Order: sequence, then structure tokens, then C-alpha cells
Amino acid sequence: MKHVFLFLLLVLIQSNANSHPPKIIATIKPIHSLVASVTYGVLEPELLIDDVVSIHDYMLKPSNANKLEHSDVIFYVSDQLETFIKNIRRKTLVALSQKVDLLPLRSTCRHTKNVKDFHVWLSPENAKIMVNHISLVLGELDKANSWIYRKNAEETIERIERNAQEIKRELSSLKDQLYIVVHDAYQYFEKYFNLSAPSGILPLGDEASIKISTINKIKRITKENNIKCIFSEPQEQYVRSSTFTNGIEIKILDPIGNNITPGKEAYFAIMSSIAKGFKACFN
Repeated sequence: MKHVFLFLLLVLIQSNANSHPPKIIATIKPIHSLVASVTYGVLEPELLIDDVVSIHDYMLKPSNANKLEHSDVIFYVSDQLETFIKNIRRKTLVALSQKVDLLPLRSTCRHTKNVKDFHVWLSPENAKIMVNHISLVLGELDKANSWIYRKNAEETIERIERNAQEIKRELSSLKDQLYIVVHDAYQYFEKYFNLSAPSGILPLGDEASIKISTINKIKRITKENNIKCIFSEPQEQYVRSSTFTNGIEIKILDPIGNNITPGKEAYFAIMSSIAKGFKACFN
């Protein structure tokens, strides 16, 4: 009996020695941050894209293709956002947008019928759902650490709720303010925090692609509605207040967190930075 017990113990030790946590990649910084929050204490997921880019048009680099090749699990938003995912095979692919309710894309130059808005992480409610799903997926793949993933997910969800409450208090007086965006990325944020929808949406593109008719339309909208804020993004630096009219504030909002340090703190930094950007422009 003693020999049987020792044999089973050795089998268990050997099994644990041979089991390794999966190699995890997350495509963009906010998703990577949520995954890193769940895996904290077990492993550090790898971030695929850490460049100041528009994810809509991102072309996969050879170095990033190599990262994907050596991964076990890839967390991403949607193959309609990270279009290069369509070419990935033989991996565990986790499209987090499939777990949340998607809003339709509002009318912009990219609009076609039935297209969805995939900036889903900007809703704290969506973030909580995604964190829960991340922990379930990893718990199935790495049962030895499933209790850690579950515990981390619960703590992360609580923190998302606290962070959302802080932002709600910060933005509570701004719900009727009007503004214009260069990139229509914020409707999940707007709806959750009861902000007005933008009065105008500038199309993405190069400076040369901004038509005179578009500039004139924006000038008319800003004058008629007394709008003082236009929100741009780091990769869309061509927008200047002088292009439109004097007295217009151009503020940078960054839904991806291009200039934020990757890691489990990044998601909260991204959300707080957007809230501060709204508040600073309106005040």
C-alpha cells in the first residue's frame, strides 16, 4: 500500500512538472491589460501590437507573426478589427467581442450596412464580461492555476466597478456638452457614462483627404452649436484647430493607450485618461 501511495505521489509530481501554463498573446493594449490582470501571479501575457498605429489598417510585421506562431492562445477583439487574425491557424483563438452586445457603427466614411463598432473595451460592463470569459478560457486550458485566474478575475471586476464609479463622478456634470470626434471610437464610453453623442464625425485619413466641404460642415456645426472641443487621436495629428476656426480646443484621446505602459494597470490608465481628456476640454 505504501509503495502504491509513493508511486501515485511521484506520478502527480511528474504531471505537475510537465504541465506548463499556456503561452498567451493579446493583440492590443487594453485587451492585453485585462488578460494580464487575470494571469497575474501565474504568467505575463505577451502584447502583440505596441506601436502608435491605427489598428483598423495594421499590417502584421514578421516579428509579430513569429510571436503568434509560438503562442498557444490569442486573445483579440474581432477579425473585423484585427483583420490579420483571419490568416492564423492551429491556435486557440478567443474573439472577446463575441461575448458582448455590439453597437452598430455610426455613419462615417467607413460605414457600410450592418457593420459593428468593435471598441467594446471602452464600456466597463463589457470589460467585466470579457475578464470573466478570459478566466474561464484559461481555467479550462490550465486547470492547475484555474483558482488563481478566478480569484484575479473577481478582483479585477471589482476594480473595474470602482474605476467606473470614479469616472462617473468625474463626468457627471458634462452629460450635455457637445463636441466633434476625428475617430468615432467612443460610443461605448459615451453610453455607459451618459455623455452626448458627437455632433460631428471627421473621417480618418490623411490631411489631403479632408475635403473643403467637410471642413465647411464642421465649421458650421461648431458655430451653430457653440462647440469648443474636437477630439483627435495620436495617429491623427493632422487635425489642427486653425483648420476650422479660432477658439476650438483640439484634445488627444487615446482608446488604445498607445503612450501608456503595457500591463495590468494599462486598462485603468486608458479609461481614466479618456475621462480626463473629456473633462479638460469641456472645462
